[in-house]
Amino acid sequence: MSGTIKLRKTIKIMLLIFVILIVIQFYPFIHILYKNSDYFMNANTTFAILQQAKSRELDLENKYQVTAIILHWKHLLAIQQLIDYYLKSKCFKEIIVWNNNPQINLTYSQLVTNNNSSILIRIINSKENLKDQAKYRACSEAQTLVCFYVDDDWDVSHYMKSLIASFRSDPNLLHSTTNAVTYYKNMLWTFTDTRIDLHTGFSWIGSGSVFLREHAERHLKLLMIHVKDQQGIYQRSA
Repeated sequence: MSGTIKLRKTIKIMLLIFVILIVIQFYPFIHILYKNSDYFMNANTTFAILQQAKSRELDLENKYQVTAIILHWKHLLAIQQLIDYYLKSKCFKEIIVWNNNPQINLTYSQLVTNNNSSILIRIINSKENLKDQAKYRACSEAQTLVCFYVDDDWDVSHYMKSLIASFRSDPNLLHSTTNAVTYYKNMLWTFTDTRIDLHTGFSWIGSGSVFLREHAERHLKLLMIHVKDQQGIYQRSA
């Protein structure tokens, strides 16, 4: 009889140990299920934030649509390739081609290749070579609030969209990029003095730049005020 009692106690103890082992093994899963409602709440919150960010991005894209500025002098093939890339990128509301060569009258048939439409392209044939000033003259003619400029011999394809996105994150600043050597040369023309709230500098925009049309217009006004009697400097302003 005592042997039977001992056997029953042993079985009960073994069953208890077995149940404890099962609980220990599946406790993390049970804990996850218990927290499931919090998980879905956090997921919904994250989704709402993502939707809000996407909406904000679309608002910025609509507000700060971009006009591409191209200066032409004599490199027609480079201009054709640049226009072709711009049209395929679908980043621009319009493309303004400013012809700085008064001896050439540019036409759409000369610029458009690969059966592309010319509906986004506007040609301005200048009566004189305005050199670098033409960048800002062309931008001032833009229908959008923002202008994008790059020299026709510079490949901007691997960072153009990132540069435009960077601009939309802080539209009141000029956003530009270049190689390391030019960047450090630009730094020589950068001056700061917190005592008088001075922060000014120079940026070479030919390697890719995005800026507000109103800033281009302001630049032209300042040129007319301060260096209108120095035509050479006026035209070479970068």
